[in-house]
Amino acid sequence: MEVKTKRILIGCVTVIIFILMIIYIDFQTIISNLQSISIVGIVLFAVVYTLAFIFRALKLKLVFNGINLQPNYFVIYGAIGTGWAINEITPAKLGDLAKMEYIHQKEPKVSLSKCVCAVLIDRFIDLIILFSITCFALFYIFLSNVSYPTELNLHFFIIVGAGILLVGVIGLILLFFKTDWILNIIGKISQKIKNLLERFVIRFVEGLNDFRKDKRRILLVLLYNVPTWFFESLTLVIIFYLAGYQIDFVIIIIAQIITFFTKTIPVTPGGWGVSEIIGALFISLFYQIIPYNELLSLFVLDHILRMVYVFIYGGISTIAINFKFKDTEFKS
Repeated sequence: MEVKTKRILIGCVTVIIFILMIIYIDFQTIISNLQSISIVGIVLFAVVYTLAFIFRALKLKLVFNGINLQPNYFVIYGAIGTGWAINEITPAKLGDLAKMEYIHQKEPKVSLSKCVCAVLIDRFIDLIILFSITCFALFYIFLSNVSYPTELNLHFFIIVGAGILLVGVIGLILLFFKTDWILNIIGKISQKIKNLLERFVIRFVEGLNDFRKDKRRILLVLLYNVPTWFFESLTLVIIFYLAGYQIDFVIIIIAQIITFFTKTIPVTPGGWGVSEIIGALFISLFYQIIPYNELLSLFVLDHILRMVYVFIYGGISTIAINFKFKDTEFKS
């Protein structure tokens, strides 16, 4: 199937999922929740989300510093805005390519290959964090005394899922620190898988060898993930609480991080439909008294506000430096 045809089909499926989700929720419920959080809530949402991007940019700058590059902080901040806006409307994380090209256009001394290294390292660390927290969430459900609205033995599937994710976390960590060793082992099992992985990590390894030398910087990048993901998740807490749902904020934060985890698998543009359904499902396991469509409406509202924010943020960033999308090769 041609790439263009595939993208059109994915776009159509996303639109259908979104329409069905809105019909199920009832659009008036979303409007009612928006009125409940009021202008004050929207402003608070924007402030908290801005803090998340400030820390995200600081984190990426640390990664660039780790491979001996010093791009301007505000260039990185702008690049993230453009990249996130594109990711909201594309299914294959094409915004990351735009982010690399943005930094390269604004900082000509920083080669495009080095931008690729830094962005991939940053994404890789994000994956380790998201896999870890999602794995923890599954163990949390397994150990909690929750009753499932089904006859299926979900405990079995949950612990299997947690085990698979735990293996994934260990694998990612080993790939980060012992890249060549892991690739050699995989090559003995399947040369085809090794070749696929090598294509992914070829640019990644270029900068990783320098970055791994500074253990203190690795620790700092990991520490910056704490406020980054906290503020990323706090937006949903604000919406839930201002809408009148006083539930455990830790559950809300874990649910939000799970939605971010689902977005790492580019099924639909911006994770629309898939992320909201799974996030609402997680909370419904602990609060079955709350109608599922109400929980889903809050996740949809959070995503709508995020989308509006990143389009404004990304639009300003793009126009500010006259970023040329045509210079970036978007390939799936």
